[in-house]
Amino acid sequence: MFALWLGGCATTPSQKFPYTTQVISGAEYFPLVEMCRADGVTWDYDPLSRIIVLKKDAKEIELLIDSDRAILGVAPIQLKNPVVLQDGVVWAPLEVRAYLVSVACPVKGGIPAQDDRRAVFLRPVRVVVLDPGHGGKDPGAIGKNGLREKDVVLDVARKVKTALERCGVAVYMTREDDRFIPLHERPRFAERKKGDIFVSIHANANRSRWIEGFEVYYLSEAVDDNARALAAVENASLELEEANFLESFSLKAILWDLIQTENRRESIELARDLGDVVSSVMNLKMRGVKGAGFAVLKGSYIPSVLVEIGYLSNKDGERKLEDPHYRARMAEAIAAGIMKFKMYSETASS
Repeated sequence: MFALWLGGCATTPSQKFPYTTQVISGAEYFPLVEMCRADGVTWDYDPLSRIIVLKKDAKEIELLIDSDRAILGVAPIQLKNPVVLQDGVVWAPLEVRAYLVSVACPVKGGIPAQDDRRAVFLRPVRVVVLDPGHGGKDPGAIGKNGLREKDVVLDVARKVKTALERCGVAVYMTREDDRFIPLHERPRFAERKKGDIFVSIHANANRSRWIEGFEVYYLSEAVDDNARALAAVENASLELEEANFLESFSLKAILWDLIQTENRRESIELARDLGDVVSSVMNLKMRGVKGAGFAVLKGSYIPSVLVEIGYLSNKDGERKLEDPHYRARMAEAIAAGIMKFKMYSETASS
């Protein structure tokens, strides 16, 4: 069993990497145990041979301390720098993570061969608009320990932005800090930025505190009581907005519905890709891809979805969302789902 520990080394936060890092002999490293804990990688360590075996899903890599040689599956590979042991902590070069943990842009130049969906979205995805829900005077859901939705989703959105920008995607956020943005201004912002898709990020709550999981919604009539109730909660910030918008909201509803209908199929495809990737990467229960009448999606002229990354009303859900490493993994999973849709749509349109 892996008996080495993580403490005892000074580390510094990395802006483009989900774990703390340290520079050793001029190269950047991360602690292996941190990856194992955060990303569900299992490990085994033989102190005699000094071989570390890491496994995740069907992936396996063998590392040797003080060596840049490794075995990926059954194939020998060479790392850019050797794995090192310092003060009881095993440090690996950053590239090791990519062999085990999916990142936002794992495929270049096309979609996976098994993706044989009929093309419904026939334009490139060059600009993504991210919408961290709530903000300012609207805190959103609040967990039992005081964790606020507006803070969690802003942090996650920033990390999604970083992950997508690594893949060459232009990203804009409806809010970059803790401020209140009226719901009708958010899709208008996406239009001004010439966005290709719009993703609104939220954290959920429910009176039934045992409920936990990940959900993705597209604009439609609510399909069940839970979806209707959630839409009512997320639309509650309309009460904080100006009365003249509330009057015009109902007048424009029919026009918006006609416009959104053209993008509904694309929105459903985007929602499915996000749901599939996040539930797989995060090992989370996927509570469904559903339709609901979210006001923040009604003014959008582009494929748009709303994601609920977890339940702050659930004890375990709040604990997870408090963890910065968990939020970083969630952000990369969301980015990977967006990239899956991007690769599908662009290959289908080529």
